[in-house]
Amino acid sequence: MKLHRSLNLYDSISLMFSSMVGPGVFITTGYILSQTPNPNIVLFCWILGGLLAVAGAMSYAKSASIFPYAGGDYVYLKEAYSPLVAFASGWLSLSVNFSASISLSAIAFSKTFFSLIDPSLDYYFLEWKFLGINFSVGTAQLLGMGAILSFTIVNYFGISIASRIQNFFTTIKILGLVAFVVLGLTIGNYSLDHFQSFSVLPSDTSAWKYVLAGVIPVTFSYLGWNMITYVAEEVRDPEKNIYKAVFVSCTLVTLLYVLINFLYLSSAPSSMLAGDAQIGVTAAGFLFGKKATLFVTAFICWVFMGGISAYIIGGSRIYFAMARDGYFFKSMSKLHSKHKSPYMSLAFQCAYACLFSLVKDIESLLYLITCSTLLLATITAYTPILFEKRHLRTKFRIPGYPYSTFIYIISNIVIIAALLWSKPAEALWGFGFTLLAVPLYYYFKRTKRASTHEAPKMEPYISSLERVPTSLLPENEPVPVASADIL
Repeated sequence: MKLHRSLNLYDSISLMFSSMVGPGVFITTGYILSQTPNPNIVLFCWILGGLLAVAGAMSYAKSASIFPYAGGDYVYLKEAYSPLVAFASGWLSLSVNFSASISLSAIAFSKTFFSLIDPSLDYYFLEWKFLGINFSVGTAQLLGMGAILSFTIVNYFGISIASRIQNFFTTIKILGLVAFVVLGLTIGNYSLDHFQSFSVLPSDTSAWKYVLAGVIPVTFSYLGWNMITYVAEEVRDPEKNIYKAVFVSCTLVTLLYVLINFLYLSSAPSSMLAGDAQIGVTAAGFLFGKKATLFVTAFICWVFMGGISAYIIGGSRIYFAMARDGYFFKSMSKLHSKHKSPYMSLAFQCAYACLFSLVKDIESLLYLITCSTLLLATITAYTPILFEKRHLRTKFRIPGYPYSTFIYIISNIVIIAALLWSKPAEALWGFGFTLLAVPLYYYFKRTKRASTHEAPKMEPYISSLERVPTSLLPENEPVPVASADIL
């Protein structure tokens, strides 16, 4: 059974924008300032993070326009490398990236909601520590689980209803963010004096260490730029709309993030904002007065809910794609006969994300997600170059390609190394989930053979391709596109 192409360009941009603008922009700058006290370098980190997100997103879009199917990097890695590598990507998305992102958004929503109505309602019943990560059960976890369940039920009734609700969340989100920026720049109590006592750009080795420390949480805040690739099978006219959705949404988010963080950093001295887990609310109080914090807090709750919805839409399609290939539980490939939604994948994702909600510290989830996501993104970003070597090229050209892709890959490797050094527990959890993919792959491979399951062949989207006699890159010996039965 195939998914229906029902997402137009606005739907695609809406989904991308909402998945990118989540908890990160409202919480991470406080963490960055605790490690990087120079507000100019913090702002530089947000600009650099946006450029890297665009480079990665355009590389993904190139592969997505060739193979516009549900599952995103799972599909591209299967075709470019092997089913084992693809399974590892799908497994990481299932076990960490999307599930943990859903949980992070849900917990951030809960804590922000409690701060809005009564902070005393946010308390824990039980706490424990396991392999360097703190876990807990409390009111925030219960409310977060309720939010996850609610949006899962909405998605059960199909992509059309889910996308309309997503569009509503995104429209309010865009209007609110634009209003925050416009009002902040016109009537806000900001001051450039908070920047003037610091160097404008990194000038020595220690300053570049601050940049690296700052880019790590910024990278998390930009995650979601690959969301459109997970629902590519449901995008109308994918060879045009995927590129447009990626470029428009990434550019818009980068611009908003830089302006929003400029207002944060100019609202008060860095020493007063460093380590603040709710820097968006705090900065709003300095900019507009204490009365404004009520409205800003309510708006941030709204943004977090939109993020939960977007992650649920994208993540469930990965499990569906893996199951359709025979490399996950067969029931996960079922589509609802009436609503055409991957309802079993949605149910599984809901239960698993609720388990991830037990992680106590949002910062731990942030670094764990970043490490595992960058592992995937590094090898996936190289797939369009491999496809080009096999004479699969789209009509659309990426500015700076392939050098922009190489810069993105090298940057990811540096960030992963920095994470291993600065956050070893979270990074090792990410690597542990990755290694667990190997035995699970062979388990599902044996199950697949026993059931004589035939995976659908993913043919390139020929209408957007040009078969060319030579490659832009050095030509290697022809390599066949991997099928689901070849390791």
